[in-house]
Amino acid sequence: MEKQLLTLLDNENSQQQYRYLLLDTLTSVSEIDLITINNIKEILGEEAVTTVIRPELAHDLASCPKLITLAKPQQSLQKRLLHFSVIEAKAEILQSKRYVCGWLVSTLPPDVIAEQIVNIGRFIAKQCQMSFIPFYEPFRLELLQESNRICPEWLAEALNCFTYYCYPTVERTVNVIENINYKMDSFNIFLVEEAKFYQKEIKSIYALYIAWHDLTEHSAQAHHKTLYDIAAIYYQSYQLGLTAINDRHIYTLMSLRYGKLTQNAQLKTAIETARSEPGTLSEQFKQLDKRVFQGLTK
Repeated sequence: MEKQLLTLLDNENSQQQYRYLLLDTLTSVSEIDLITINNIKEILGEEAVTTVIRPELAHDLASCPKLITLAKPQQSLQKRLLHFSVIEAKAEILQSKRYVCGWLVSTLPPDVIAEQIVNIGRFIAKQCQMSFIPFYEPFRLELLQESNRICPEWLAEALNCFTYYCYPTVERTVNVIENINYKMDSFNIFLVEEAKFYQKEIKSIYALYIAWHDLTEHSAQAHHKTLYDIAAIYYQSYQLGLTAINDRHIYTLMSLRYGKLTQNAQLKTAIETARSEPGTLSEQFKQLDKRVFQGLTK
């Protein structure tokens, strides 16, 4: 993770640009941690910290994201801060709110980048019929990228003010969104409906990801289900007409454990009943013999 970031942030081309660390101060780290905002200001000076004014938090600037300038063009990269940011990113990977959001490279200065981050959040939100999306939250950004793999140019175009946009994944790796260096025809790039749905349902999908992780933490089964796998099954529950959150969660977890629920007539009937009687899927499933589930194909 750190080696990959050093390759991207400290290569000959990146050395001619700004290198940034993006932190979300809606959560916090220990005051003795090197990458607290106060410690960063002591090391780099006040001017190294730029506030990204998240629209709904404009009244509370202390809670808004902070853009840290790790290096200006032709300036040595703050490798010590980078090192400790990677340590923190790995430690908080399953937290609902994560402090370390990403590592960025751009030709643009911090005040412009801070504005661009807000503009990108509004642009993506508009596509999803929302007011603002904090796309920089790693879990949210990973799901956005993975769910629109059919058109990766869409996200690259949305983030075209960055040469590299790097963020930590739930697998403790780094995903990189790289500038495509050319202007795409707007008719040829798109965001699929599933990706829009996931952004609206991010809290439910996070809860399911954590639940599945906890259930399978000590089982090899966990390695066969990615974040996108879980989100896609949750989307199936929506397509089947399940409206109650509990029903969608039960459908998703049981599908992950046993396989395609709709291939069995009894299970299909139970799902249809829950569709007309929201909140009853768990009770419907309890009435069935366990062998009904065990006979499914994964």
